[in-house]
Amino acid sequence: MGKNKDEEVNKSLALLAKGSLVVFIGVFISKILTYVYKFIIARYFGPESYGLFSLALVIVTLFSTAASLGLSDGLLRYFSLYGRDWKKLKVLVRISVNITLISGLIATAIMFFLSGFLAEVLFHDSKLTIYIKAFSFTIILALLSNIFLALIRARQQILKYTFIINVVHNLSRLVGIIIFIILGFRSQAIIGSYIFGAIIMVLVAYISVRSLLKKIYSQESLEKNSSASIIQSLFSYSWPMMLAGLIASLVYWIDSLVIGHFLDASSVGVYGAAFTIVSLLGIAPELFMQLFLPLIIKEYSKNNNSLIEEISKQISKWILILNVPLLTAMVIFPETLIALLFGEMYLPASTALRILAIGGIFSSFTSISINLLSMKGKSKNILYTLIIIGALNFFLGVLLVGKYGLNGVAFATSMVWIIFFLMSIFQSHYLVKIRLIRRLSLRILVLALFLGLLLFFAKSNVQLNSVWDSIFALAIYTIFYFISLFLIGSLDRHDKKLLKDALIKVRSKSKI
Repeated sequence: MGKNKDEEVNKSLALLAKGSLVVFIGVFISKILTYVYKFIIARYFGPESYGLFSLALVIVTLFSTAASLGLSDGLLRYFSLYGRDWKKLKVLVRISVNITLISGLIATAIMFFLSGFLAEVLFHDSKLTIYIKAFSFTIILALLSNIFLALIRARQQILKYTFIINVVHNLSRLVGIIIFIILGFRSQAIIGSYIFGAIIMVLVAYISVRSLLKKIYSQESLEKNSSASIIQSLFSYSWPMMLAGLIASLVYWIDSLVIGHFLDASSVGVYGAAFTIVSLLGIAPELFMQLFLPLIIKEYSKNNNSLIEEISKQISKWILILNVPLLTAMVIFPETLIALLFGEMYLPASTALRILAIGGIFSSFTSISINLLSMKGKSKNILYTLIIIGALNFFLGVLLVGKYGLNGVAFATSMVWIIFFLMSIFQSHYLVKIRLIRRLSLRILVLALFLGLLLFFAKSNVQLNSVWDSIFALAIYTIFYFISLFLIGSLDRHDKKLLKDALIKVRSKSKI
């Protein structure tokens, strides 16, 4: 790679690293708020209420995704491509908002009137009805929030986007449930807090883009032929993304749906503890993905394919480095994590957590390939892949839940995540011509396996008397792991350049 290209890579990686620091702070706060919120539901209301909340969340997510028509995804892509062509942007925003209002109202009505059927026929629990009815009123709020947030993200205002989606949303739900509990509400506290969070989020998102919307709507309108062409391109890209998002939601939630139908709400709640912990593996990709797609679309418009490949490889390595300690904790100390975060009543999910963690580490890399396919405009390929994955996840879950219970569903989900990873890697290689695997990643995997085996044998031969003993052992492992990364030469020239620049900035600030 030439010197100029090398500098471009370093500049892009520095932007992603800077953005990831902002996202990390937001995601860190978000995870704390989310876990405290779920901790209150899980411990204060018990596994059944936590299961009912999880099932209602699945249903409203599916309805919201279907009603979105993929417009927020399309808006993000074309807003980034059109740059400051305000007339085209006006067409995009106006059609997205108008269609979203109509589809949101229709989805709300359908979900509300089907609440009894969904609760009693599909999940055999009439107590779920009130959750479904109440959650249906958040659909249009969520859709509008997604439109406003897509505008924020397209303008690469990562700090604002992170603050709204990670802090505002989760903090408002947490504050809401605490207030409702203090006022003496029981299950209504869960419902009320969820609706309260949706209202606060859409208000803050709207306020954040209000000046941009005024500027866009004040522009002159394009001719009908030009507008029609833009709208056609938007929907041509968006509808497969909507279906892909719907299938992706099913893939994400299918295990909860299967457990809810074949077992009960309490089992959904217990399994939800393991699934929530595994979702920690999604933090690392989330740090980079919010800025990754707008960045690579911008470079794609300049035909900088080599730059995109180098950035993609580097991010995949960063995700691996960050996720190895989490994977180790989930596989070797699942009981510790569950007891610490949810309580001993959720310990039956320990084996499921181990199984899910194996597939989860593979799943954490798929977002890179999916974003590369989105950059290329291959939304239909994403859709077809997710249809295959969704169908496979459903049939494996149904096949295994009867005999193996929660562990069977966890195995089905983990296997599907691995298959999804392989399919997405294959497509990014052959359709986008980008390889994501590099030799340094294999070196990191060997190191992780070696240190993980040492920790496993240490745990087997040394008696750990408390949760804090296990946490201490994990802390020692993590320190040795990061030190070893330096010793085996896992950092390349881009990593060293970023670290060097960061140290220079820290030193300069310390002298002030």
